[in-house]
Amino acid sequence: MMADLANLVEMSNKHGRNPELVLAGGGNTSYKKDGVLYVKCSGTSLGTITADGFTAMDIAKLTALMEKDYPAEDAAREAAFLTDVMEARCDEDLSKRPSVEALLHSLFPQAYVLHIHPALVNGLTCSRGGEKLAEEILGSQMIWIPICRPGYTLGKLCNEAMKVYRQEKGQEVQVVLLQNHGIFIAAETVEEIDKILDDVMGKLEAYVRTEGKEELVKKLHALTGRVAEYLPIREAVHFVSSRESAEALLKPFTPDHIVYCGAFPLFVSGDEDLETALNQFKEKQGDYPKIVLLEKVGAFALCQNEKEIKNAELLLADAMKVAYYAERFGGVLPMTDELTYFITHWEAESYRKKQA
Repeated sequence: MMADLANLVEMSNKHGRNPELVLAGGGNTSYKKDGVLYVKCSGTSLGTITADGFTAMDIAKLTALMEKDYPAEDAAREAAFLTDVMEARCDEDLSKRPSVEALLHSLFPQAYVLHIHPALVNGLTCSRGGEKLAEEILGSQMIWIPICRPGYTLGKLCNEAMKVYRQEKGQEVQVVLLQNHGIFIAAETVEEIDKILDDVMGKLEAYVRTEGKEELVKKLHALTGRVAEYLPIREAVHFVSSRESAEALLKPFTPDHIVYCGAFPLFVSGDEDLETALNQFKEKQGDYPKIVLLEKVGAFALCQNEKEIKNAELLLADAMKVAYYAERFGGVLPMTDELTYFITHWEAESYRKKQA
């Protein structure tokens, strides 16, 4: 197997095994060399694909399809288009069926192409105003393709948009977002693919973490002097819906939760004054809480540094899972107040807190 194809397999496996990027074998990848496109076969899984899971296609034949006229009727058009796509195969094994998005892969001039459907990306592509937000978050590095029929129609729309981008920017596009679908990333090396993917995911993650929460983060920092951060934990939606829902988290389950989240998170209802609630908590407990749950808003961490925040986020997410499972096993049973006090003041745990 040539080294470039081996790189394609490695890239496919790496991203295909990451549940944050790929679920149930979805997505596809490709590599181009000497006029030949090696694209993932339909029905194969990125996480386990080998070189045999790709089929070779003639790029010139694929791109020529953009100049053909197809029937307007959906079934007739797609049947004719599929026939032409299959005839573009130049693989020894003609039993292989290429990915339905083989044409889109051929339109990118770059050597490597990755197409996946991460939930974080599709949170954007499946949102109202997603196109405008995509431009705001990702800038001019991408193009947005509005929702349309897959197959030939999608290929035609992408081809035209990529031409416009080329003419306006004087370069080839590397990121294409498909409304209600996913993302394409193209580059000359797998390392560059990874770099672009990390950049896109990082920007989206940063936006999700702070959008609508910036002022609260600033306010919490101003009131306490601590490093404040919004924690985008999926399960938090339930636990901040009401004081009753949050009740299961307001006492610790294990010593680890005390060390990393503090013994008692603070729940602040919508009609309470945040500053007053924080000061009352500090007066009673001797310090500000590490975790603040704001009703119908979300979970926030108040810590000394970013490392503490990361640990608090991990253990708060764990506490939410424990609470969920405990309810299914008969009901929540937190640590007793006596043991919580002992653990909080125990020298061994005090030392561990300093190391955390």
